[in-house]
Amino acid sequence: MEKGQIILICGGSGSGKSTLAKKFGDAAIISTDNFYIGKSKMIPMENGEYDFDDPCAVDLDECAKMALNLAGGKEVFVPEYDMVTSERVGQIKIIPAKSGLVVVEGVFALHDTLRQIGNLKIFIDTPTDERLARRIKRDNERGRSEAEVIKHSTQVEASHKRHIEPMKQHADLILGREGW
Repeated sequence: MEKGQIILICGGSGSGKSTLAKKFGDAAIISTDNFYIGKSKMIPMENGEYDFDDPCAVDLDECAKMALNLAGGKEVFVPEYDMVTSERVGQIKIIPAKSGLVVVEGVFALHDTLRQIGNLKIFIDTPTDERLARRIKRDNERGRSEAEVIKHSTQVEASHKRHIEPMKQHADLILGREGW
């Protein structure tokens, strides 16, 4: 079977990556969020907290392998990751799209391992205040309080500058807040 196309969508936390991914109609969608390794396999920082905003917290090689398998017409079982417990809790079956299109979305979607397999690389450039407002709403639905989200936002934004913003240079297409 001929290899399908892989589209990568990167941007900061709360930038609209998942929303854009869903606009691709007949596509198999993978989120890099599913490939977090989990707290049980991470080393805590000096303050005892875990840095989920570092690319080392995610198995990008495993994500790339799953994307390539989907693009090759094979069904895959991606990890099911629970944002509340910060652990993998099972697997989710994803079947290849008839179109052969695979969309990989996530804050780390343009890091080297995935970038090597992407046919189209998109970066969503959303202002910090807008991303924070979206994170508060989304994370509240996931069981986190507004205070928790705001407290964590300093680390999220520092990581954004260190690990995500530099990925913009690798994008084929940079989208702002224009109505896509």
